[in-house]
Amino acid sequence: MTVKKSYLFVPATSEKMMGKAIVSDADCVIFDLEDAVAIHEKDMARERAKNFLINNPPQKDVYIRINDFTTPLWRNDIDAAIDSGAFGIIVPKAENGINMYTICEYIKNRLECRGEGERIFEVLPLIETARGVHFAYEIANSHPFIARLVFGSIDYCLDLDCELTPGGDELIYARSQIVNSSIAAGIENPVDAVFPDLSNEDDLYNEAIRAKRCGFKAKLAIHPKQLNTIHRVFTPTEDEMEEAREIVKAFEEAELSGIASISVRNKLVDYPVYKKAKGLLQYSSK
Repeated sequence: MTVKKSYLFVPATSEKMMGKAIVSDADCVIFDLEDAVAIHEKDMARERAKNFLINNPPQKDVYIRINDFTTPLWRNDIDAAIDSGAFGIIVPKAENGINMYTICEYIKNRLECRGEGERIFEVLPLIETARGVHFAYEIANSHPFIARLVFGSIDYCLDLDCELTPGGDELIYARSQIVNSSIAAGIENPVDAVFPDLSNEDDLYNEAIRAKRCGFKAKLAIHPKQLNTIHRVFTPTEDEMEEAREIVKAFEEAELSGIASISVRNKLVDYPVYKKAKGLLQYSSK
């Protein structure tokens, strides 16, 4: 399993920036056709992103953030993502399961028409409104193409007309709801929002820590300079990895003898603790 801790946004209007993003340390890259693109440049940006991916097949997963479902642009954006070989799409302003199902079925039909019905294509709904948070489970559970949810805190606070603060208390409910909905729907843990202040590494670190404690396993980035901090937060320390290896080894040996409750480093280890340690070891290949 590939561990994805960072998703780097880049405007699809610039080939130079797309090229830099592809060779950056980001685990994934998002070519943006929505907020980063002016209305009169939408068609140009779509073709530029499509042609870039066709001519420069990336060595990492690239997603395309399409324009939202209420616009006439989303179908053309999806067609470009599929034709270019993108790994998936980001869907902004995701607010209900019906719209997400419609989008996913459109993708499914397009892939089948191309003879690519078995192709992996991820759809990541961006939850950035009160309605989206309220219906997060419905969205997460709407279609098998939904791989994980993504949080958009800036637009969420605009929708609520509340203040986005350094402490982040105003985001606790939304983050918890998004994580809980993801786990209940059986999809991957979600991706946390962008941090807009490129000059404040300390606050980026603190925000990433808060998101991690809520259950997020990755974070959006708007500049390559943010990647080191994001990776540092969402990558287990060597001591955590070593403890996980000890837990897995000891528990599996005990299980062979019919024992399902042991002590490792003076801590109780049962099935839930073992499963958590086993999951942590997926990072060992990164």
